[in-house]
Amino acid sequence: MKSVIRILQRWLRPLERTPLHPQWLVLRHRRDIVTWVEKQAEGILVDVGCGNGRLRRALPPSVRYVGIDYPATVALGYTGTADMLGDAAALPIADASVDVVALLDVLEHLPDPVLAVAEAARVLREGGRCLVHVPFLYPIHDAPYDHCRWTRHGLQVLLERQGLEIVDLQESQGDIESATAVLSIALAKGAVDVIAKRGVAMLLVPIMLVLIPLLNILGCVIGKFARSVRIMPFGYMVTLEKRRAAC
Repeated sequence: MKSVIRILQRWLRPLERTPLHPQWLVLRHRRDIVTWVEKQAEGILVDVGCGNGRLRRALPPSVRYVGIDYPATVALGYTGTADMLGDAAALPIADASVDVVALLDVLEHLPDPVLAVAEAARVLREGGRCLVHVPFLYPIHDAPYDHCRWTRHGLQVLLERQGLEIVDLQESQGDIESATAVLSIALAKGAVDVIAKRGVAMLLVPIMLVLIPLLNILGCVIGKFARSVRIMPFGYMVTLEKRRAAC
């Protein structure tokens, strides 16, 4: 089944910027996350859990980018080339030597996210920033390395205990868009499962595939005019700053 899904992902890649793609709403939002990081990037930026390296391609030449990933994660099929392999809970980086640490869709994959946040605080210079994005309403992914989800309240507790001050914490993507995105993804996964099992249920596949772009468009339009981001956002974007030592 995993090989079928990988093949389907390759086929769908040219459609990523269209409502025909099951993750269209999610991918639109991920571009917003990259822009958010780009605006705050400076000096040396360490991208922990760099995956396919989408940040590397987006940042200006003035930023020194360092991508770190974990061997088991790379083995899942990510195509980006990490500058070094390492554990988010024990970064191979000197104390107070980095200007920005990016933890984008990483903390939910770690058995002990507290250690990763502590490591980010350790390698940051005073006044340096840690940029965190975590999903809230999103399917299980990269199994078996998907462990948890947070609310904004849980994030505040997790992040502020490590000597980092929350400068900004905002929900990402509206409730209607998030719920629609999850339904589109569920329909796509359901269609794959039905095709794999064959049988009379395959008659439903054309209906399921037609519903995906309709839901994407409806979610985008309705979400734009009836925006709400409090009960089930796609995720959270958090900007943290390492506290300066008292004089």
